[in-house]
Amino acid sequence: MIRYLFLLKEFVRRDFEGRYAGSMLGFLWSLLQPGWQLLLFTFVFSTVLKISLLGERTESFGIFLFCGLMPWLAFHEGVSRSSTAITENANLVKKIHFPAEILVLSVVLGGVVHQLIASGLFLAVLLVVGEFHWKGLPLIALALPIQIAMTVGLGLIVATANTFFRDVGQLLGMVLMGWFYFTPIVYPLDQVPEDYQQMLLVNPMTALVDLYREAFLGGHLSAARGLTWLTVTAAGVMVVGLWLFRRMKPLFPDEL
Repeated sequence: MIRYLFLLKEFVRRDFEGRYAGSMLGFLWSLLQPGWQLLLFTFVFSTVLKISLLGERTESFGIFLFCGLMPWLAFHEGVSRSSTAITENANLVKKIHFPAEILVLSVVLGGVVHQLIASGLFLAVLLVVGEFHWKGLPLIALALPIQIAMTVGLGLIVATANTFFRDVGQLLGMVLMGWFYFTPIVYPLDQVPEDYQQMLLVNPMTALVDLYREAFLGGHLSAARGLTWLTVTAAGVMVVGLWLFRRMKPLFPDEL
């Protein structure tokens, strides 16, 4: 796979440039779109519903929200776009020696690139408002690889499934919508009734969001809940995804 790194780089670059080709604002859309979601969710959940952040590391709902929203958007984009990565590139997949895994990996990394851009802007905002903390930032070096592994693994699974069953792409949108609200992104986990907290802790994205909050808000590794479960799940999903994708890849040309 190492010999395909240049090809992967070109696919990521092409995806990044092609996404905004012809638009007046270009890559600024990668900031405006999550910014709009941030403003919308902040208004609804901090002004209309007035969710309390008692016990959290910040009193700003916008900051609390954005810590979890950034990795979720990258995860959502990576998984949802992976579902059509094979079917939309049938001419490449039919080539005998083309490494089709790159199609999934490139869209996942494309989402991560936008996440990193938004993260840089977010850190600047934290610095301006006086909530910037150095000590938690090394946790990003742990959170990001775990996030990528889980996204790629799920991406390979849904890409394989959608190649054979085209309804998967439609179903996936519904699943991801439900998954978002079952992840404590727009509400603190501690405000969920205890009977349901354990159910949410089974969700690996709960631990990932918690890890990012610890990273951006000056926390520490021991405070991140469910980290072992998150790591095991991400590794397991990655292994299953690679196994399934490579096992079914020879059949792709017949289905395209």
